[in-house]
Amino acid sequence: MVGLIGKSFLTVCAFFGHRDTPISSSLEHHLAEVARNLIVYHHVNEFWLCEQGAFDCLARLVMKELKKEFENIILCLFPAYYPNNAKLDWMYDNDYDLMYPDEVAKAPPQVAILRRNEYIAKNTDYIVCYINHKSGGAYKAVEIARKHDKKIINLAKYI
Repeated sequence: MVGLIGKSFLTVCAFFGHRDTPISSSLEHHLAEVARNLIVYHHVNEFWLCEQGAFDCLARLVMKELKKEFENIILCLFPAYYPNNAKLDWMYDNDYDLMYPDEVAKAPPQVAILRRNEYIAKNTDYIVCYINHKSGGAYKAVEIARKHDKKIINLAKYI
């Protein structure tokens, strides 16, 4: 493989969960352990995070803590809408790379979340999720990932 020596390849994990996921210390613990295992045993080095619901918030907090332990991991925040609101200043935190792919940017506002979730589901290697019912955007995103043969870890099965 000429030309590939010295290049690093990213293995990516994304998070999806219902907006109203019941947050608990048990879920936080399991989420941290799964992420840690992905880093250590599966060489995941980039994590894609969203900004909307309870599970998204928990994933961001857990990954921000793990970044202290694993300084080389990359945390990317994928907003569904271009962040131009002062309430979203936290997105510019130095711990996150802000990602806003063209597929999302060009989407009409009424489908921006769907387009963002589709992009993530198709372009990641692993999905860590909390899905406990068969409806909603998180469920649809995980189904897209499943159709694209992504590795899926559903924490709802363990909590």
